[in-house]
Amino acid sequence: MLSKEEKLKLKEQERVYEEKEKQHREELKQLKAEQKKENKNKKKSSGIAHKMRRKRSVPHPTDQNKILAVFPIRDYLDGENYFITAQNTIVNLFQIQGRCYYDASNDEIENLVYSNAKFLQKYSDDFKIISMNYPTNTSRQQDFLSYMLQRPDLRQFSDMLQKKLETLRALEQNTTDRQAFLMVFAKDKGHYQEQLRLLSGNPNFVVKAISREKKENIIFQLNNMNKRIKV
Repeated sequence: MLSKEEKLKLKEQERVYEEKEKQHREELKQLKAEQKKENKNKKKSSGIAHKMRRKRSVPHPTDQNKILAVFPIRDYLDGENYFITAQNTIVNLFQIQGRCYYDASNDEIENLVYSNAKFLQKYSDDFKIISMNYPTNTSRQQDFLSYMLQRPDLRQFSDMLQKKLETLRALEQNTTDRQAFLMVFAKDKGHYQEQLRLLSGNPNFVVKAISREKKENIIFQLNNMNKRIKV
């Protein structure tokens, strides 16, 4: 098992990696901005010639068959809360409930490894773990503060409550949380129910249901990596 010094070293390595990743994202952002500026200048210089070429051209409609050929999902069943593919198979998404193990005891880590190894032996089907930056959700906190602002006996604290509410709105617009999701694939409803039974039987790998809107946002992000999810 990992010693305390090894855990601290692992945590430090993770921090250094995150700093390098952040620096890489900033460099990539700057490079994209420079490329965008360069493309804009090129487009501006050749604008007149481009208009002349397109003056009599007729735009072609998008070929929907090509899109459907590479995108397997066809529908979402609200009653069952999962997606249906072109082959009538089932695809669904769950959120993985995270937990910090930096301060965990050796027994807790051993139980985690044993439990997950046992789970993977039973769960022989394909699955996909997705990790992405998802917009911070402060809707519950905002609803609570909005309710507090409506109470007459708290009117004297309205300025403070309003400031907190504005801070939460700004967090939701400008920050993200690192979240993990589990995508499962089933041949039919019976197969899907068996997968749910296996998932619910592992106390160290907890997944929870998410809304249709969030599932669609995740699918959108997976297929549009340069777009940002907005909620």
